[in-house]
Amino acid sequence: MDPSAVWRDKNHRWRIEAYRAPDLRFAVFATNGPTESAPLWLFGMAALARWLMTHAISLDDLETD
Repeated sequence: MDPSAVWRDKNHRWRIEAYRAPDLRFAVFATNGPTESAPLWLFGMAALARWLMTHAISLDDLETD
């Protein structure tokens, strides 16, 4: 399944992929150069909003990948 959208934070520490199947899901990866963590799955916009707030990432800090 391919993501419908992909974003990175401006420091390139996180990569967020959005999937639409059958609900809206987000996979968050911690990135460190060439390596990535296993995905943290977030279900729905509310879960993504809480995750962004806890990591002090604003929507202005995200750029499309």
